[in-house]
Amino acid sequence: MSTTQRPNVLFILSDDQRFDTIGALGNPLISTPTLDRLANGGFAAYRHFCTTPICTPARAEILTGCNSFTNRVPWFGMPINPELTLLPRPFRDAGYHTLHVGKWHNDGHPRDKGYDNVRCVFPADNLNSYRERGHMMRFRDPDVEGHSTDLFTDAAIRALEAAPSDRPWFCYLAYTAPHDPHISPEPFASMYDPAHLPLLPNYMPEHPFDNGDMVIRDEQLENWPRAQDAMRRYRARYYGIISHMDWHLGRLLGRLRTLGRLDNTIIAFTGDQGLAIGSHGLLGKESMYDHSIASPLILWGPGVPAGGRTAAMTHHVDLFPTLCDLAGIPTPATARDGFSLVPLLRGEKERVRDAILCEFYSPEEPGQPLRHTQRAVRTEQWKLTWYPQVRRFQLFDLQRDPCELVDLLAPWRVHRRTAAAQPNAKLWGKDAWAAPDLLPPYTKAQVDEVACDLHRRMLALMDAQGDPLPGDLRPPSPLEP
Repeated sequence: MSTTQRPNVLFILSDDQRFDTIGALGNPLISTPTLDRLANGGFAAYRHFCTTPICTPARAEILTGCNSFTNRVPWFGMPINPELTLLPRPFRDAGYHTLHVGKWHNDGHPRDKGYDNVRCVFPADNLNSYRERGHMMRFRDPDVEGHSTDLFTDAAIRALEAAPSDRPWFCYLAYTAPHDPHISPEPFASMYDPAHLPLLPNYMPEHPFDNGDMVIRDEQLENWPRAQDAMRRYRARYYGIISHMDWHLGRLLGRLRTLGRLDNTIIAFTGDQGLAIGSHGLLGKESMYDHSIASPLILWGPGVPAGGRTAAMTHHVDLFPTLCDLAGIPTPATARDGFSLVPLLRGEKERVRDAILCEFYSPEEPGQPLRHTQRAVRTEQWKLTWYPQVRRFQLFDLQRDPCELVDLLAPWRVHRRTAAAQPNAKLWGKDAWAAPDLLPPYTKAQVDEVACDLHRRMLALMDAQGDPLPGDLRPPSPLEP
């Protein structure tokens, strides 16, 4: 394929956007007409994940095609493994004009990472205090001030209008929306009436136990317990800033259409990771629940079938080889942890993986060494989570319990407590248990089998991916007393 025949690539990344926040993909409460058009005219994944649900590691996965065990970025401020090729470089090597607009949040500066042109880089070029002014930002060259979504969209439009007309472009557009403080201008700020928004189905006033990350920054943005009215207001603001971003995406795509560049442009839309916004009594993204490790994924453009959907487990590391494949350029050998999703788009495969391993590290206090606080292995039906700091497991049947409300290992904890207090008590008199009104009964043998199988998978993936979890924190058998 010659350079002039290759499609443009527009990669759009939102910040902290849950997988369930697009109207066309199953949320009747939110207005996202631009994303709806992309989803209906393109291909969407219902189960798209990252390894480490926090901004810097998730972005490093996208940029490298490698999970955080390989790219060495489990936390803020950590440099990407310098041996890895970053996403814009193979496009530039293939003759593309490469652009970066918006949030960077990885080490260094995008101008040194394979981009020919950079605009409004956050936080490097922002002249305002983000913590004090939220999404209101000011950038020089040109000297502009306003909401980050407005400024990033304007900058992307200017950069694409000025892009060379004799070769394709690759544009990486990264918004700060819908990251807190969820500030958007009218009419979006009041678009959603909190009184008319139901609570999320897995809303809880508090998380049922200390997961090791309960005092991280995101969790201190609202009081405990999470009051119902406060969570409705939180959700209303969150939906408002997503709808605001969606409106600007419509403005961007409209300009590309006017320029005659849209039809030959591949668009990929995803978020870095999700956000709890009250699910499980949490606010942030730092957990192993699907609301945190999952993001929306939409692909649109030449070579992408309209109306396609997949429930296969896709991953951020797949985006690098997928975009290279769709553009007809070679994928670097270093982007080795992902799979091209093109066979999924064409219906040649039903899945690309049968399990994913997720992790989370955090410092107990700012500036202190990182602690290993969470691990999870997820398959299409099941999830086993291990909390090494509190030595606790959770097991969920995601097919019957997608909101992750019923921990099937909870009876084991009751069993152990009872056995310790009453050594001669007769236990498991009925060889089954169930969560009332939620799930059918499971026999103890069924739960044992699933838990042990997932435990074996977790250990195998940890070994295969070089998980540095120390031996004394590695998960024991979930059935040990």
